[in-house]
Amino acid sequence: MCLPPPLLSTLQEIYQHQASMLSESPLPTENQLLLLIEALPEATRATLATLLMCHSQTKASVPINLAYLLTLEGEILNLLGVTSPVRPLLTPPGLQRLQNYLPWFRKASQIVQNHLGCDLVRNYWLISRPNDPWLRTIRVEIFYNEQGSAPDRCLNEEQQDLLQMWLEQFILYCYRLLPTLPAEAMAAGIPVPPQLLQAAA
Repeated sequence: MCLPPPLLSTLQEIYQHQASMLSESPLPTENQLLLLIEALPEATRATLATLLMCHSQTKASVPINLAYLLTLEGEILNLLGVTSPVRPLLTPPGLQRLQNYLPWFRKASQIVQNHLGCDLVRNYWLISRPNDPWLRTIRVEIFYNEQGSAPDRCLNEEQQDLLQMWLEQFILYCYRLLPTLPAEAMAAGIPVPPQLLQAAA
C-alpha cells in the first residue's frame, strides 16, 4: 500500500514544519519518503495513513487545535522512526468563541446517541465535565439538542483548554461502552484523546 498523493503532500508538510524548527535538519525528498514508507510493516502504513487523514481534517477544522496537530505530528514521525524536534512554544490561538466548539460537541453527541441513546449522552456530558465553575454555566443540552442555542461568548485560552478537556473526557468515558467511538470521531473530524489514537487507527 502506497500513500495517495494528498497524504504524501501532508507528510511532506509535516516534515517541512518540523524541520523549520531546526534549520540544519535536511528535508527528505519525495523518493526518500516513499522508500521510508515502503519499508514499514503493512499495519504501520495503515496507521500512518489514518493519522495523516486525521491531521488533514484537523488542519481544515474550525477551530484549529494546535496542540492536537503537534501531538499528531509527533505520532506520525515516531511511526517513521524520526524523533520530533523540541516542541515549539504554541502561538496564541486566534480569538475563539463558544459557537466554534459546538460542532465538535454535537457531532460527538450524535455518534454516541446513535449507538447508546440520548439519556446516556446527557449523563456522560455531566459526568465527564471537569470541575470548574465556568463550565457549570454551560447547559449540556446545547451539545445534543440542535434547537438549543449557546451564548456567543469569546473564550480565553484557559476556557478553550477546559472545553478541549471536557470533550476528551466525554470520549474516554463513552469509549468504554463504544469501542468504535475513536475511529468514528476521527472520521468526523473530532479531536481524539492522544491515548486513543491507536484505537482510532
